[in-house]
Amino acid sequence: MWYIQPVADEDVEAALREVYSQDIEIDGYVKNTSRVWSHRPEMISLWLPLMKSIRSNLRLRTYELVTIAAAHAIGCVYCMLAHGAVLRKNGFTAQQVITILEDYHNAGLSPKEVHMMDYASKISTESKSVTQADIDILRRDGLNEQQITDVALAAVLRNFLSRFFDSLGVDPDPELIEKEPELWSYLKDWHKEYAE
Repeated sequence: MWYIQPVADEDVEAALREVYSQDIEIDGYVKNTSRVWSHRPEMISLWLPLMKSIRSNLRLRTYELVTIAAAHAIGCVYCMLAHGAVLRKNGFTAQQVITILEDYHNAGLSPKEVHMMDYASKISTESKSVTQADIDILRRDGLNEQQITDVALAAVLRNFLSRFFDSLGVDPDPELIEKEPELWSYLKDWHKEYAE
């Protein structure tokens, strides 16, 4: 549940109204990930280009797997649901996404994908625990310095956003829950255990 109330949709500033219109055009509804900026609408023009730039340097599958690993590591249910839904739109079944969330080491992913997710998870739980050995594994997988940097940026981006959403109690969108009932059912149960 929201800890603070977002500004009413009809009262948001023009920059954010434009983002809301894009949400409606693409998804059919205004996402809570957009509403969360309603008290600081000037931030959207700074934040969106950064996010798009980071995303543009990674394959969609890579970006989503790294993102879901980071979201899982810090326990952001909304982000796991949203990015699980993106994986679902791109060829994964709900059960495959659930298997990744349960144990991505044994989910049929490539060793390179697993290692990138390990790196994202480590960044998200204890970034000071990252060592040269972690980077060397990614290099052996064929990633160059720029690609390793891009994976780190994607994980750190998710940490910022997930922690921002969680700190304001941002709920998953009802429309997203309705679209992904199997994944949502799993995540609800997972969150109960995580919170204990």
